[in-house]
Amino acid sequence: RPQPSHPLSALGAMAGYDPEREPAQLLQGIKPSDQATWFSGGTAHILPAERAQASFDVEKMITCVDGGKKNTMKRRFIVDSTEDFTGPVVDARKYDLDRDGMEGSIAEALDHFIKIHRPHVERGYVPEEHEMLFMNLGGMMGGYPGYGLFCSTLLGQCDPEQIMWWLPKAIMCQITGCYAQTELGHGSNVRGLETTATYDKETQTFILETPTLTSMKYWPSSMVSATHAVVYAQLIIEGKEYGVHVFMVQLRDEAFRPMPGVEVGDLGSKVGEQCIDIGYLRMKQVRVPRNCMLAKRQRVSKDGKYKKLNEGAKEGGDKMAYLTMMGARVTLMGSAASCLAKASTVAVRYAAVRKQGFKDTTPGISHRSEEFSILDYKMTQYRLLKQLSFAFASRFTYNWLTERMNALKGGLGGTELLGDASDLPEMHASSAGLKGLCCERASLGIEDCRKACGGAGYLLTSGVAALEADFKWRATAEGDTVVMLLQTARYLIKSAAAARKGEELSGLTSCLAPLKDPNFNAFATKPATPASVEGWWDLEYLLKLLEFRTIVSVAQADKALAKQLAAGQSFDQAWQDLTLTNRKLGECHVIYFMMNKFKAMVDDVQDAACKAALQKVAALFALSEIEDGSQWVGLLTFEEMEAASAATSSLCGALRPDAVALVDSWDIPDRVLNSTIGRYDGNVYEAQYSASVHSPLNKKTIPVWLERIKHFLDLDFLAQRNGEDGAANWVAPAGAKL
Repeated sequence: RPQPSHPLSALGAMAGYDPEREPAQLLQGIKPSDQATWFSGGTAHILPAERAQASFDVEKMITCVDGGKKNTMKRRFIVDSTEDFTGPVVDARKYDLDRDGMEGSIAEALDHFIKIHRPHVERGYVPEEHEMLFMNLGGMMGGYPGYGLFCSTLLGQCDPEQIMWWLPKAIMCQITGCYAQTELGHGSNVRGLETTATYDKETQTFILETPTLTSMKYWPSSMVSATHAVVYAQLIIEGKEYGVHVFMVQLRDEAFRPMPGVEVGDLGSKVGEQCIDIGYLRMKQVRVPRNCMLAKRQRVSKDGKYKKLNEGAKEGGDKMAYLTMMGARVTLMGSAASCLAKASTVAVRYAAVRKQGFKDTTPGISHRSEEFSILDYKMTQYRLLKQLSFAFASRFTYNWLTERMNALKGGLGGTELLGDASDLPEMHASSAGLKGLCCERASLGIEDCRKACGGAGYLLTSGVAALEADFKWRATAEGDTVVMLLQTARYLIKSAAAARKGEELSGLTSCLAPLKDPNFNAFATKPATPASVEGWWDLEYLLKLLEFRTIVSVAQADKALAKQLAAGQSFDQAWQDLTLTNRKLGECHVIYFMMNKFKAMVDDVQDAACKAALQKVAALFALSEIEDGSQWVGLLTFEEMEAASAATSSLCGALRPDAVALVDSWDIPDRVLNSTIGRYDGNVYEAQYSASVHSPLNKKTIPVWLERIKHFLDLDFLAQRNGEDGAANWVAPAGAKL
């Protein structure tokens, strides 16, 4: 299903152009073709030729990526909701928007979000978990990120009566909201939050305050545009602290003025996603009614008595809380997959079109001689296909996790665990590392895709430059990469201790069961080395190799910890001393987890051609971990590392004919990519020129800002121009040395 590229004349008219700078005049006659001329870059034939050599049917591969035809239909329904949108959001003008004002990027993003979502929620549509990824794949601006966390907090923390008060209005965008947890002085240490909510029995209200400078809420998305906030604060009743609770607080009135005692503002310009308002909140003696404390699990009576609810359901509640936290992490992991896929799409298409370097390097050949596509260079293939393989691995792991999570809770809206949940602890621990590693690798990978595009990637209109800046906050949101990987590592060490006691292990940690034997040699689990280069492409071997690395890493880390403890250190001291190694331990397990799920999903693919291509992609994912990963010292010999490198190079060559078709398999429309160099049709030079002539800086023939330097310039010299009276009559200033 080819996605039509926007015609080059589609950029909306912008007032204020001088007649000779009018884009329509400058673009007159520009038309893509197979030959380079004054009017054409001559690249119209390249991507169709690339697609013709694919080894599989792209439409069938699309359904594999989506997880079935039903999901493809859902995704296209969601993504196509923006198909008829016009204005700066769909073209290069987006990159020149100011943040402020009725026509600014924040206003565009909010308006864009509500126009898309409101018609669907009005008819009762509620997205399932995996459909959040579809929205990310179709998103053209940052939108209204407070929506998801605000609504999900109301759904998860309110009692039924409170849900009826607030949730319908929140879902319908009749009120707007934000999630106010993080403070200027506190982030991941939620127990240390300083915001207070003190109960006043006389008025039956909670008094919310941010008593110190560091206690102000800082970093919440959508805070400036929010009419309400779910505020996390320390509950205090008659001087006794009851820990952090959540309160519904109105921030703005019907005229959008801040409520009494509320100070709210924007943090200022960020590295990326300028279309999103991220704010701060200070509160002084802000009173809210008693029923504004979210009361699904606890209540405060009129006379100030605090009561926990449903205490008998703690174990099931804890497991459901696992799934809730996993949902947020897996959603971020899915956004990493989709954003890295967008960057890979732009970079692979541009690399296929862009020519660099003569095929015949004989001295004296014509400058018109045939050149290589930069995608023909082995290093470019590895750089880009490695990122693409990580995007595929992340997406297939995401597909597996969302299927498993939905099965455990019985689908959308499920509140009780169904079936065997024995693998839930390992999934929960792995989801921490998955979120951390996938977001970090995606952030770095998007940047490498940008650099692989050369100078073109530096322009915001490339799409990939803006994407890199917009994505990177996800590497630290909901937990920094190191913190997340250490959470996974801590679970692995706990599992090693359980293995030594002979206890049952969860999920993939069952590979640690042999640690029960005190004489177990982890190095003996190494799989036999392949006899050929193609043998290194075998997914079963590569999975066993990654499992071997995990077993050895856990065994060695467990020994190191035991040694520290035996020397008299506390667990916390020993853990701190070993975090450099344990971070890598968490990373080893996450890659093993991803490869396990990727392989399992590929094994289930029915179409033979798609399966063969995906097997190569999965093999490259694993081989790139050998090529660039850590913790291989002592596990692979020098000769084995050389063989792995040769297999990687050979595999890149085998995937080269499928490169463009593989990025097409993500089915990302041009309007979403919003890239001059990543267009489906490959007409990159016409698009770059069109975007340039539409730039606001090109409205005037004589840029206004040149007046600032006019007094520095030798205007008499400039008056000589390029004619006969020019350089030939130039007189050197007195004392000048040539």
